Amino acid sequence: MFRSTFTEGEKAWFNYESYPLLDIYKSLQKRIIDSYGPSQYIVELYSKKVKRRIYPITEDYLEKNQEVAKQNVALLKNAMELWRTAIRTSDAILPILYHYSWHCFNSFFLYSFFRWEPQHSGSHGIFINEWSENVLDIQIKFLEDGIFQRLVDSLTLLGVPLAFSSVIPVFEGDQLVFDINRHYLPSSSKSLTVKKLLCFEPIQYGNELMSHKDKLIYCPHLGNFENSITFPNIALKKYIIIFIASSIARYRPVFWNSIITGETYERSQFATNYRSSLVNYTLDSEEGTLNQISRLLGYMSNRNKITLINYSKLLKE
Repeated sequence: MFRSTFTEGEKAWFNYESYPLLDIYKSLQKRIIDSYGPSQYIVELYSKKVKRRIYPITEDYLEKNQEVAKQNVALLKNAMELWRTAIRTSDAILPILYHYSWHCFNSFFLYSFFRWEPQHSGSHGIFINEWSENVLDIQIKFLEDGIFQRLVDSLTLLGVPLAFSSVIPVFEGDQLVFDINRHYLPSSSKSLTVKKLLCFEPIQYGNELMSHKDKLIYCPHLGNFENSITFPNIALKKYIIIFIASSIARYRPVFWNSIITGETYERSQFATNYRSSLVNYTLDSEEGTLNQISRLLGYMSNRNKITLINYSKLLKE
């Protein structure tokens, strides 16, 4: 399935081929530290707001913790190898391998920018807490820590207002703060049904945020204004869908087979979203997850500084 798309996926991985070389990756780390320098102060603001211990990566920290670079290189290698293994297998186990590839890539990304205490995450950060024969009624729960929450932390600290984050970065006058996200997608119990997830429209979410455009942040390192909001939210939605698919395939293989063969309308609906989510990870376009991060790393490689701009002031110029 999707063989031509998977072939295109190799193009998206091409931008990462040199980073498994340790010396080249260490040079990238130094450029990330230099580029993110002007925005490091927001990490402390965010950490206090969400009550999690998060810190920017620094040269001193890397000097004292040489294993960090090796760990991140290993994560990227694993992501590549798992993806290449996944595209040669059947639908029965493809989502399991695909999810772990994406999981490793996300870990490579977030640990290249930030560190947490405790250092290592103990979970995926999301899990299925209510099963149902109607796949749309399956419910997932979000944890306070784990790889997914650390991914949300990282994107938020890069200036993205995420539907999956309880707080978003905004400007109050000239001051950057983290405000309550009134469009937070999970419920107050930090749960979300598959139906609600599939109905989530990142473009509409971006439009809703535009009603507060006098406060919004523009992140030039993430592309144009609309895409800097929409694309990361699309990627997180697709990632969660793949996680759900991998969990069903792993723990309920017969149920999973009934989904990919489309035995009911609801199962066909999920199967369609699952297949489009597979494509998003390595899509060779601006929307693809790998290309989004590649553009960000390229922006830093050109020694540009990460700056968070008040969008309303930009409109007046």
